[in-house]
Amino acid sequence: MAKRGPAPIMNPQISPATANRNFRWVVLFLGGLVLCRLLLLLFAPMCDPSEARYAEMSRVMAQSGDWVTPQFAPGVPFWAKPPLSMWASAAGIACFGPNHFGARIFIFVAALGVLLVVARAARHEFGSSAMGWVAAALLLASPLFYYCSAAVMTDLVLVLGTTLTMVGFRLALEKNSRVWGYGFFLGLTIGLLAKGPLTLVLAGPPIFVYGLFTRQWRHVWQRIPWFSGTILMCLLAVPWYIIAERHTPGFLDYFIVGEHLRRFTVAAWAGDRYGSAHSKPIGTIWLFALLATFPWCFGLLATPLRQWRNFCGWAMAANGRGLYLLLWALWPLVFFTPARNIIATYPLPALPAIALLLTEICWRRSSQPQPQRWHPLHPALVGVGGVVVLLSLAFAFAMPRFAPGTERELVRCFQANRETADGLLYFQKRKFSAEFYTCGQAATTTSLEELLRRMQGPGRVFLAIDVRNFDLLPAAVQARFKGMGRWGKQSALYEQCDALSQLTVDPP
Repeated sequence: MAKRGPAPIMNPQISPATANRNFRWVVLFLGGLVLCRLLLLLFAPMCDPSEARYAEMSRVMAQSGDWVTPQFAPGVPFWAKPPLSMWASAAGIACFGPNHFGARIFIFVAALGVLLVVARAARHEFGSSAMGWVAAALLLASPLFYYCSAAVMTDLVLVLGTTLTMVGFRLALEKNSRVWGYGFFLGLTIGLLAKGPLTLVLAGPPIFVYGLFTRQWRHVWQRIPWFSGTILMCLLAVPWYIIAERHTPGFLDYFIVGEHLRRFTVAAWAGDRYGSAHSKPIGTIWLFALLATFPWCFGLLATPLRQWRNFCGWAMAANGRGLYLLLWALWPLVFFTPARNIIATYPLPALPAIALLLTEICWRRSSQPQPQRWHPLHPALVGVGGVVVLLSLAFAFAMPRFAPGTERELVRCFQANRETADGLLYFQKRKFSAEFYTCGQAATTTSLEELLRRMQGPGRVFLAIDVRNFDLLPAAVQARFKGMGRWGKQSALYEQCDALSQLTVDPP
């Protein structure tokens, strides 16, 4: 058993009533965040490429009835990710229709699950329900978690799995709880079905190092149901992998080798079948982490200097709580440091641990007769965080026409002016948001011959195209279209005025 640090520094005695009174306002802050996120869930447009892509694949899954392998396009399997998050969105679409609410609601429910697990961990670690509210508020107020909490993507469901895994392990040891022991394996199962073996990579090393330094191997062996829990995890997760390989042979090679090795070791990986590589300088993950936690990351500056001087005592106090949270927070960032093919959502698994570390600072502050003026919930940080939330609402409500990366307004214009036989054709890169909002009726081509064929009827062609590319079309084609509007930097909509006769136009 690990030795505990000095009580006055490491384990301040804080009255639960005092903590609850000091942080009562945090409940209102958290409630406001949840309300704002619900409004965005209902009204913010689906954005290309990521969210709209997963929303459209979920819609196709619900429509086709193929719940084994998601489809990137009709007849094209999507092998890049397991389907748990798409199952959640497809279930919502099946229940509520192909709209924002249906596609996002169960992702938001998963986010609420993460907040509940983090709040439960904080309540256990700091002995106060108020600290649970603080931890949940700090997590939801982090810009990256706030965005992902209702975005149709795989990342949030992965974080539900990793958070349940890490909290389940800690509470199983602390409380000798069989339930939390199975929660540990349930979290691994969720992660395996949401993102794959990456879940084991994110959870395993921090747990191993924690056990190594605290020397709790006997408790780890006795209090975690390794045998029955592993069987349960395999029974829940492995069958889908076997069925998916049989359903579309080649899946395991692409997913295990390509997505988990080549993606992170090969710059500008050319094997990505479903998007473009995101080549970034080594170490970019740390910049992403700062942006993901802005402005709350500045709350770490409130850490008392004496705590840093007595770092080992703080880390090993309370059965190694500080060490466990630090390993949980830092390992995802360290792991992705050498990776070059990364995106901004990769720090997400570290955010629950960062929220708990910030909560500990608030907890210690509440025990001081004259608390320090700077702290993780300083009014300046709350104000900046509130501005970020209000700006997101402004884009969703006040400026939908200029919302970045979505075809929603263009599709609405098309639907308001179309007749029965008319069609929407994108003469540019595929736009998943257009397919989602038209329930798969928006077509995409880069062939001039295909455009000419569609212009010959039946019905009119509504042409969505970059304005610059429209100017490159043959004059005979341009003359048969009139502009209807422009949305964002690229997409413009043109309505066909009259049919194109049996005329062959040479490519420009």
